[in-house]
Amino acid sequence: MTGRYRPLIPALIVEGPSDEPFLRQLIQRQLEETVADRALRATFVTPCEISPVRSTAQFPVLLAEARRLADRCDLLFVHRDHKEGAEADRLVDELSGLPASAAMAVVLVPRLMTESWVLADREALRRVQPTADLDAYPYSQPADVESANPSPAHPGHPKKVLEAVLSRARRREPADYFERLADAVDLAVLAKLPSYQRWLADTDEALKRKKYL
Repeated sequence: MTGRYRPLIPALIVEGPSDEPFLRQLIQRQLEETVADRALRATFVTPCEISPVRSTAQFPVLLAEARRLADRCDLLFVHRDHKEGAEADRLVDELSGLPASAAMAVVLVPRLMTESWVLADREALRRVQPTADLDAYPYSQPADVESANPSPAHPGHPKKVLEAVLSRARRREPADYFERLADAVDLAVLAKLPSYQRWLADTDEALKRKKYL
């Protein structure tokens, strides 16, 4: 890579406040790794801007906010849980007619929910919280997190698993560890998850269309 640094400005419309710390930091890390290895020229990834509007907002409100962000960033990530993924796809379709100078919109939909990605790297849980109860970790391989029971009351539900694994931790809320887990998770482990692979492929395509790769 040669020449002056080119900024890469990401933004995120996230579903809920507990998802934000993990996804914001994860986007930052993954983009930095991608452009460091493959960018056409030296690139600087700016901190990911977080929209004050949630992706659960009424569609006209969400669309207006997405258009506002698209005027000021390069990549716009739209996060939803898996069962609402079609709504994120609809928003991206609506943005497809924006000028070439506008951001490329990318759907970010973990299979089941954000906690599935949080749980993917077993050893990251121990690195972030040494008291983690890994006997309560039920997955034999990373991709198994995407086949977890989707019923919120079931002990195999990702939120329930995360609560059990971190039950000995000083902080009572698992979300208190999300930003640190985003720093600790092995990106190569996450890349074993089909939903993460889709997000990587869609992000790569957006970076190519914006001529970063």
